[in-house]
Amino acid sequence: MCRRTVVCVTLKLLTPLYFFRFSPVPGAIPKESDMAETASTLAGGRPSYETADGRFDEDRLREFVEDYDGPEDPDFPGCVPIPMTLEQFDNYEGGVEYWSRERGTALICRDGSPVHEIPGGRLPGLLTRVELERGSPILCCGALKMVTVDGAGQTAEGMHPDQSVYLRPGVWIPSGRRTVIGRDPRPDVVLEVDNTTDVRRHKLGVYARWGFPEVWVETPDEPTPSRPRRVVPGLTIYVLDQGDYRMSAESVALPTWRAHEIHAALNEAPIAASTIERLVRVGRTLGDRDGTGPMDDAQIAGYMRRSHDVGQRTGFERGLEQGQETARSEALAYAATEALRLRGIPLSEDFDRRLAVTTVSPETLLRAAQLGATEADFWSRLRGGQPATDDSPA
Repeated sequence: MCRRTVVCVTLKLLTPLYFFRFSPVPGAIPKESDMAETASTLAGGRPSYETADGRFDEDRLREFVEDYDGPEDPDFPGCVPIPMTLEQFDNYEGGVEYWSRERGTALICRDGSPVHEIPGGRLPGLLTRVELERGSPILCCGALKMVTVDGAGQTAEGMHPDQSVYLRPGVWIPSGRRTVIGRDPRPDVVLEVDNTTDVRRHKLGVYARWGFPEVWVETPDEPTPSRPRRVVPGLTIYVLDQGDYRMSAESVALPTWRAHEIHAALNEAPIAASTIERLVRVGRTLGDRDGTGPMDDAQIAGYMRRSHDVGQRTGFERGLEQGQETARSEALAYAATEALRLRGIPLSEDFDRRLAVTTVSPETLLRAAQLGATEADFWSRLRGGQPATDDSPA
């Protein structure tokens, strides 16, 4: 009797701190109750990543998620199920793919690598170029906690997109620790990075139920070891249509920006000249719709004023020797060139030579420099034609 007791105690001491409860039927889908017991547990019954006051230590939780090799929820591949109460979720500062009070479980993405984070980090820089061209701000809020609440104001569901885009932050800006669906305006676009996950299984349906107008699902060009082979790089745009999503080749929120162009922009470094032209095009399209332009942006307007002043001073100094008319032409040419360069418009090697022999009114020259989306568009406007397309010759 005594020997049996000793053996049992010894086995308990040798049992690892991690314990998993798999479905008893081979090949069966693990139950939610099974997955709720996948957390590592200390001798006192508390998960190793949980502090004495019931909160989560994010570093320890991340270590557990990275080392996890237990069952997954089939609706959230690439995610680790973590038991999480309402209070724990409300106090949790990290990101979750999905949490519901009914399930009492948070699904946390296993992939926390730079490959997963870079697309969401690049998008704000790209949209900054769009907002400068449009002449009004665009706000990116990152992995904003978005929740639904019940009649008592308690959180019922929650998710964190990889990036949230608001095209009119002058109307409303997220504040506090969370955004409440049905109370606060929804983002115009959310970005989800699907490297090891698949938002189409469940998360996309939640976004549709919440009424999000546009979702981008990006799979980066650079793979990770855990990415399934069937997952191929690319970006898919989902646009809400009568309560359900349809795939679209072009963004509705950011018109003329096509899915393959967005994917290229999120994966290239440094930014390509063709991408800059596309961002100018998108910004100009939004500006035309809103009645705004680059001169409505304080930074661009300041650059234009300074370049014009420098051009005038330079031309005046040279004019003392060469004559006022020549100086005035050079000043205008300088102002136009600087305006295009400050807007990020790539210019050809013979641009200055062509501009020097161009004869147009000062108003036409400066307006073309302000509105031209590309060098080809600039020359087209000088000739009095319509704005050039991407295929128009320079």
